Amino acid sequence: MQTETKLRQSTELFCAATTLCTQTNRFIGLFSWIWQQPSDDAFKSTLISWLDLLDHDHDLRSRLQHTWKAMLGSLDFVPFFAETGLPAQRALLPEIMERLFQRVLPPPREDSDVTRLFAAIFTSPRAVQRFLDLDAPSFSRLATTLWDPQGLAVFPHVHDDLYEALRLLAARVSARGTSVVVRQRTEAERVDKSPFYSFVFATEKFIQSEGSEPPIARIERWLESVYACRGELALVRLHMEDAGVSTALVFDLSAMDQALDRMELLTETLVEHTRKPLVAARMLLNTLVSGRLQDTRVSSFIRQNVNMLARKTVERTGHGGEHYIAHNRREYWRMWGAAIGGGLLTVFTAAIKLHIIGHHWPPFVEAFLVGTTYAISFLLLLIFGLALATKQPSMTGATLADIIRRNRGDSRRDKITDFAASISRTQFAAALGNIIAVCFGVFIFDQLWRKAFQSPYLPTDQAEHIYESLRPLASPTAIDAVLTGIILWLAGLIGGWCENFAVYHHVPAAIAQHPLGNRIGVRRMQRLANWFDHNVAAWSASIALGYLMGFTPAISKFFGLPLDIRHVTLNTGMFAFSVAHFGSSAFERPWLYTALVGIAVMFVLNLGVSFGVASYVAFRAYDVRREEHLSILRYVLKQIVRSPWQFLAPIKQKEPATEEPGETSGEPTEQSATK
Repeated sequence: MQTETKLRQSTELFCAATTLCTQTNRFIGLFSWIWQQPSDDAFKSTLISWLDLLDHDHDLRSRLQHTWKAMLGSLDFVPFFAETGLPAQRALLPEIMERLFQRVLPPPREDSDVTRLFAAIFTSPRAVQRFLDLDAPSFSRLATTLWDPQGLAVFPHVHDDLYEALRLLAARVSARGTSVVVRQRTEAERVDKSPFYSFVFATEKFIQSEGSEPPIARIERWLESVYACRGELALVRLHMEDAGVSTALVFDLSAMDQALDRMELLTETLVEHTRKPLVAARMLLNTLVSGRLQDTRVSSFIRQNVNMLARKTVERTGHGGEHYIAHNRREYWRMWGAAIGGGLLTVFTAAIKLHIIGHHWPPFVEAFLVGTTYAISFLLLLIFGLALATKQPSMTGATLADIIRRNRGDSRRDKITDFAASISRTQFAAALGNIIAVCFGVFIFDQLWRKAFQSPYLPTDQAEHIYESLRPLASPTAIDAVLTGIILWLAGLIGGWCENFAVYHHVPAAIAQHPLGNRIGVRRMQRLANWFDHNVAAWSASIALGYLMGFTPAISKFFGLPLDIRHVTLNTGMFAFSVAHFGSSAFERPWLYTALVGIAVMFVLNLGVSFGVASYVAFRAYDVRREEHLSILRYVLKQIVRSPWQFLAPIKQKEPATEEPGETSGEPTEQSATK
């Protein structure tokens, strides 16, 4: 009874308001009280009580609708329709500071700004979720109360603002779509041939043709221009492989996609006969209400920027590290040969590192020397076509992103599993080849050293320290292996970034056209440019990986953290030197077998963490829900249990089924995927 009295008083006050200021303030007071009830049950009962009150009191309902129409006629809807929930290109730190300040002191708004109403009513995620979860009967009753059966014809001001919002969004899409960076990646040679340029005219024609042709024909013709713009966006993404990508370009593409989505919602609301009016209106309101909250929250802004950076990271594949993923038996056995060679080279890498550490140089000098040793070793691996286990290719994240972008549902899940299996069995072969080769190589190296210098290569104290540091339970081996997995991923990321930078800024072309070609020959400069273009990702990733692995222990010690690098091949080499020091007696000691378990843990964590981080970034780039992410992870683990052999060794691939012309494999096209 008290609730009904409160609702009647608040409604009467709103009906009695005569100025826009009092109307908006009293409307905010009424709906804020309804929507911000302490519990969901209280909210539902209060809303139903208010709707029942209006259903039984027709005079109050009539006066409410009269005041409501008068208020809507004085409100400005254009910013609400055209800006709410859409990304704004602002610097990260200034935008965060502004949002934090607005949480303490919200900015003043004009009485005519409709955003003020929604900002005051839906102030919390709980209030927004209540609106989104509102059941269909309640929403229908609410819409019947606040909306006229004749639709927008009774609200000409709202009708005009919808058209103004369409014009504004079309202009923004056209401006971004005709920019230099976008036109360079499309097939339109002239600006007037670009669908983005003609999009403004198509939108204006849609607006002007109201009443002169059937609504279905109007929206279908306008949608053709929308699909043309989406097709151009798909071409831009495809051409990123050749032309590179920047964060600004990724932002523009995302902003255009979202603007086109918003315009489709607006047009469906305008052309009410294309579907049930309440469906289109509710989709639009859901988007605006949730978008309004995201515009004010720091967490939403940070998440949007992280997703944008993730998408920039994975949008371009590059061609660094393809040989680290075997797709057939021939490539698989070729990996074995490359891994054996890589293991033999690692013998000398481990020996030099142990020699440097044994001299106890100052921390910076030691880190620099070790990092340089690693970098040179990784570059030699590239030059001679050898392989190092768990080394993250720069194209892994982009390949995963391409699978996510082009597939949905079961198809996405199956292809990710197949890709994970390809990486797993290839890396397993690389690890076994590395370990076998490095163990035999160290044994031969130590025997030759004993004959030359009458002593083992490692002193006793250093050999004991090595095997003690590899015990999985008595040392931070697992934590160090996780850290190494992150470094492996980060090095691949740096390699991909360097290649993208070179392509985006046309560095190979600049090298080919350098004036030095007049002295040494244009052909030589062109060959140098081609070499740089093909190797920049792999070389930069290898150099970055070397110095990251060299300096991480020194930086960790500087901050008092006992962290170190634990890479399966390199630590197996150092462990083999320790075993060689003690000779055959080492096999009688339990530390040998606990250290072997530690090496196995290294392989699993090195590979699992590096691949896991790459997949996480790819999922974040395309806003894959956490539930689907976990579902895919469970499916992959289930496949490992059911068929572990496909993750360890190559299996005979099934012949792909032939498709008739015009049929698809169930995967969405680039255009539909980007929509």
